[in-house]
Parts: sequence; structure tokens; C-alpha cells
Amino acid sequence: MGSPVTTHLLVLFVDLTRFGAAADAAAATVFSPFGVALVVGGTLLGVTVGSIPGLGGPVALSLLIPITFEFEPRIAFLVLAATLGGVNFGGSITAILLNTPGTAPNAATTYDGFPLAKAGRGAEAIAASAVASGTGALLGLALFALLLPVLAPLALAFWSPEYFWLALVGIATIAVASDGAVVDDLVAGGIGIVLTFHGVSAVTGGIRYTAGTQYLQSGVPLVPALIGLFAIAQMVELFATDATVADEGSLSGDRVRGIKATLERWPTAVGSGVLGWAIGVVPGVGGTVANFVAYLQAKERSTAPETFGEGNIAGVIASEAANDAKDGGSRVPTLALGIPGSASTAVLLSAFLLHGLTPGPLLIAERLDVVFVVLLALVCSNVLTSAVGLVGSPVFARVTRVPPPVLVPVVFGLSVVGAFAVRGRIGDVALMAGFGLLGYTMRRLEVSRIALVIGLVLGGLVEENFHRSLQISGGDYGIFLARPLSIGLVFVLVAVLAVPLVRASRSKKSS
Repeated sequence: MGSPVTTHLLVLFVDLTRFGAAADAAAATVFSPFGVALVVGGTLLGVTVGSIPGLGGPVALSLLIPITFEFEPRIAFLVLAATLGGVNFGGSITAILLNTPGTAPNAATTYDGFPLAKAGRGAEAIAASAVASGTGALLGLALFALLLPVLAPLALAFWSPEYFWLALVGIATIAVASDGAVVDDLVAGGIGIVLTFHGVSAVTGGIRYTAGTQYLQSGVPLVPALIGLFAIAQMVELFATDATVADEGSLSGDRVRGIKATLERWPTAVGSGVLGWAIGVVPGVGGTVANFVAYLQAKERSTAPETFGEGNIAGVIASEAANDAKDGGSRVPTLALGIPGSASTAVLLSAFLLHGLTPGPLLIAERLDVVFVVLLALVCSNVLTSAVGLVGSPVFARVTRVPPPVLVPVVFGLSVVGAFAVRGRIGDVALMAGFGLLGYTMRRLEVSRIALVIGLVLGGLVEENFHRSLQISGGDYGIFLARPLSIGLVFVLVAVLAVPLVRASRSKKSS
């Protein structure tokens, strides 16, 4: 028998050999002519789907999964990963040009992206988003590959009380990040949470607040609400003013300025990317929270925080870097533990199961080649989306000059398709119209629509983990402050809510 040192060296050699063989197999698949064609096609499909309001990663993957049944696993997940890599950037295009996030994680991009587009700097903002998105995505995937063995247990450190506090931190962050009245935005977030109470309770299984209609038994759907609050409300605004997004003759933004702005602000891109990735590691939180937390951090660390929300390109850089980096973080619980890290990875998780693969330690042990295919496809896809953004930004930016009589019907038609396509129910189209009127009203009253959306996104997380915590403790509310991680999140929540007071104090001292 060999010595313990010899045994450890032999195990390390076997692991490195398996690692190298899996990497070689993945590279042979991704960089074959057929693999490259699939990466390009999947990426362009992802950008297209992401740019249609309401559609996004879950919808794109759901439509592709049946097509991949005939493919062997490496090819199937090459297509799925490449498509997923293009979705986030596609959502930033409409967020910048039309004040309509393609998906919820692009919401914070509207704060500064749309003012830049209105100033005729849409191409510049899209170019900055492309570079920041690519930077965040590559950083997130690199951290995933390097730190997976160390950080996988982190996803298990969060219990129900921590999820409850984390969701409240996310809602408070959105309220503070916007420039409106914090109390009004917190109320909007609370209304969003209340709206998630419709339908079947995840805790008791009972049906509540449906007004006797079968439609509400499955709850208020997020996609039609998102489309109505942003796309429809913005189109009503354009139709009422009868003015293009950007003034005639003001299309002065260019790609070079966007690239230069991102390179000059590389600490913001890298810092937001790391922050977004860390938040993405926590299962169920997703990119919306990462998007806003990174935006708020960039705003608070800026020497000119008052310019955020008025067209500060650092806001676009921070939000998009975090949005794409969170994908690398969400792969940790998905691939290492079999726990979905976001809505998109939940669908990806189902794709693994449908292909006979079990996400978690068993997948890494038996099909490491598939894991590497996902990583390589995401890297290639994000590099390609950055190239698409840089090359196509001047063309995309011309949307801001399209007259409302042309633009409004086109966007409205795409919105109807997006609302109907997810579940195939005409009631979703009617709900979209109702939320459109609500969104227009909130816009006129200067109340954050994004706070309402984040309430809809995180409401289920708040309710489920609140009741689950009490079930675990036997009704003892002390469980919410029983662990150091819970106490730390409470301090974070207090710190976030104290930000407006700090701002007011600073403004008084400067004046």
C-alpha cells in the first residue's frame, strides 16, 4: 500500500486527467463547424427573443427544449446555453431605447439608459451595455469555474429566515435606488407583494382571493404585468406626446464613446460584476435584485450621485455588468447542487432532467463534459453578443427616431404576442392592458413601476419563507434573528433604508 501522500497525488492526477479529457471533449463540440454554427444561431435567437418585451430566457428555453430532444446532450446544451447567453443583452436594447426592459433583470438599465436614448445617445448606451455585459458575463463564468468547489456550500447556508430578509432587502433597494419618494415606492413594492397572494397558496395549498374566477387560480402572471407596466405605458406616453424618443437631429451618440466610457469606468464594471455574481449564487433571488443592488452601489460610490437617473452612463454599466455576471453565480446552485438559481436556470434544470441527466454532484462526477460545454457556449455567446451590440448599436439606435404612428403599433403588436405566447391565454392580454393603464398612471404620479414589479417577483419568496420559518420554529418569531446571517441581513436592510437620510445629510452639508 502506498503512503497517504502518494494516494492524494494519485487522486489529484486522476481528477486533473478527467478534467482535461472533459475540457477537450467540450472544446471539440463547441469549436466544430457545426458547433460554431449552433452558437451563432442560438445567440442571435437569444438576442431577438430578449429584445421582445415580456419574452426572455425561460420562454426561449421552453420553446427550444422540445427541439433538442433528438440531440445528444452536448449538442443540446450547446444550443440552450448559447441562446441563454444572448437573452440578457437583447433585453437591454429595449430597456435603453424604449424604456421597456426586455426582461425583469434589465429593469434598472432603464433608469439611465432611456434618458441617454432621449438625448440622442442611444448607440453610445448600447455599446456601453455590450462591453459591460460581456465583461460581467466572462467575469461571472470565470469565478464559477475557479471557485465552484469552495462556493457551492454557500448556496446551502441560506435558510428560510435568510431568504425572507433577502427578499425585503431587494424591495427596499429598488425603492431607494429610484429618485422618487421612498415611502411611495415602498408602498408600490408592498402592493406587488399583495398581488402575489392571489391563487393557490404555496404554504397551505388553499385557493384565495380569486373573486370566483378560474383565471386567478394560478396567480397574477408576471410577464403580462411586466409588458403592460413598461411597454404599453411607454407607448401610451409616446402616442399622447406624438414625439419620437430622441429629438430630430440629436442622434449624436456613437460606439467609440460607449466603449471608452466603459473602459474608463472598469472598476464599476468589475465591482458590479462581482456583486451580481455573488447575489446570483443565492438560489431563487435572480438577476433583478443583482441589477438594482449593483446600480445602488454605483450610485452611492459616485462623486455625482445626483446625475443617476438623468443619463449617467455608469448606471447602464453597473446594472448590465451585474445582470450578466449573475448568470455565472446562478450556475453554482444549479449545476453543483441541483437547485435553480433563477427562472432561466429552473427551465435549464428541467432540460437536464428531460435528457436523463441529474444536476448536482452526480452531473459533475459523471458528465463533466456537458458542464464544460455549457461554460464554453456561454463564453462564446457573450463574446458574440458584445460584438453584435457594438456593430449594430447605430442601427438599433435609429429606433429612437421612428415616428410614434409607426413605432406604437409595432411595439403594441409585439407586446400582445409576448403576453399571449407564454401561456396562450387571452386573459393575459387583457391583464396586460390593465397594467398598461396602471403603469401610465404611476408614471404620471412619479411612483416607481419597478418597485411594483420587484414586489411581484419576490412576493412569493417573502410569503413562503415567512410561513415556513414559523413552521420550523413552532410559531416563534425569534427564528428571524436566531442566526448571524439573518442578523447581518437585517443590518443590510437598515443600512439600505438609511441611504435617503445620508443623502439628505450630505446635501445639507454641501449647501
